Amino acid sequence: MGKKPRYEKIEGMLTPSTFVPEVYRDAMAFKPRLDDVFVPTYPKCRTTWVQQIVSLIFRKGKTLLTSEEYFATLPFLEMTPMDILSMLEKPRCIKTHLPFDRISFSKDAKYICVARHPADCVVSFFHHTRFFPTYFFSDGCFDDFFELFIKGEVDWNDYFDHLLSWYENKDEPNILFLTYEAMKSDPPNACLKIARFLGETYYNLLTENDETMLKKVLEYSSVEFMKATVNEFWREQFSAVPSEELQMLNPVVKKFAKLMEEAEKEGHVPLGGFIRKGVVGDGEITLSKEQLDKLNERINQKTSHSDVMNLWKMS
Repeated sequence: MGKKPRYEKIEGMLTPSTFVPEVYRDAMAFKPRLDDVFVPTYPKCRTTWVQQIVSLIFRKGKTLLTSEEYFATLPFLEMTPMDILSMLEKPRCIKTHLPFDRISFSKDAKYICVARHPADCVVSFFHHTRFFPTYFFSDGCFDDFFELFIKGEVDWNDYFDHLLSWYENKDEPNILFLTYEAMKSDPPNACLKIARFLGETYYNLLTENDETMLKKVLEYSSVEFMKATVNEFWREQFSAVPSEELQMLNPVVKKFAKLMEEAEKEGHVPLGGFIRKGVVGDGEITLSKEQLDKLNERINQKTSHSDVMNLWKMS
């Protein structure tokens, strides 16, 4: 048996080792506000990109300049205690990796779902797992991770179960369902589609004055800009020693700090970056023929009753 990342199993779901059961359970029961916007995706389907776009639209093109501001403004539902979420300014843009059946869905909130082809997702997920020392997988290999992904034995469990849970509800009026590939092929159109979904006021903001605001959103949500900022924010988090007050406020922060210390002693270091390539087609050049065949077999097995894979025929 190959090497496995370290996970925490909560309510039947594998999660990162840094997760805390009570915070995760509170996330499943979280009751949204009227103006909340969620970005629910499977990991590495460009959650962070969409959350950045929404934040820039809400903030009228103003970007987040420090790691403290970034992590305080763009919460991750499963890692943020309810009392901290309640203190955030409106409107909140909250990312989550919970499938549809594990979230307290609200007709009053808005949900921007993003899907990414599984071949690219598994490659990005592997590098993501090696980036975080708290997975204790910096010495792990892709072949081992691929086998876990195919069996749904990675954090947030099975890719296809997650994808289908949101796809089957995509026609709800408060859900915008996108693919990463379509967004990547036309970022201006993707930003305008998101803005219109958020409200005509936001759409008008992006399109007036010769689209000045749209140009800012595109610049500050570009792969180049986010690699230079978000990657640095995460590296600051890895090296920072959180205050006792913060550790008391958020048990996830306390657990993260403890596991980072343990991982460092065992020689696990961040490899690569949180934002890596931001490309389409990495799976085709990374997976072997045998792995592509195995993935296609899994696709057929899991989606035989659905037209979900047509998403990528249209992208």
